[in-house]
Amino acid sequence: MNIVMNLLFLVNGNSSNIFKAHNLNPEVFEIVKIDEKVLAKPRSILEYTRKKFESIYFGCISIDFQRFIPFMLIYILLSKCKKGGVIDEDGKKVRFSIPKTLFFTIPMLIFEFIASIFIVIFSYVYYFVWWKFKTKN
Repeated sequence: MNIVMNLLFLVNGNSSNIFKAHNLNPEVFEIVKIDEKVLAKPRSILEYTRKKFESIYFGCISIDFQRFIPFMLIYILLSKCKKGGVIDEDGKKVRFSIPKTLFFTIPMLIFEFIASIFIVIFSYVYYFVWWKFKTKN
C-alpha cells in the first residue's frame, strides 16, 4: 500500500491541535519539528522539501503572530511540490499560491528590505553627520 505523504514543519505549537483544527489525518504526515532559527538556514529546509511530498505545510500556534510567513511561502515555491501553506491551531490557513508568492510576497519582501536600508542610511546621516555638524555651530 502506497501512502501519499505530506510534510508538516512544526515551527511551534502542538501538531495534534493543528491536525484537529484543519481536519487532517496525522497518519499521512511526516512531522519535522523546527525552530524559527532554522527558517534562516535554507539548506536544511530545502533538504526536506526536495523529497517527494504531495504538500508541505508549516504549522504554528497562531498565524497572527508568525513573522516568517513570506520565507515559508518561498520555501514551498522552491520545493518540488507546489501545494501547501501555513496553518495554525486556530484553524487559520495561509494558502500557497505561485502567482501570489511571485507577484505579491517577494516584491513586498524586497520593498521592506529597501525601506529598511533607507531608514538605516537616513538615521546614520541624521544622527551622526547632521547632529554633529549642528552641535559644532
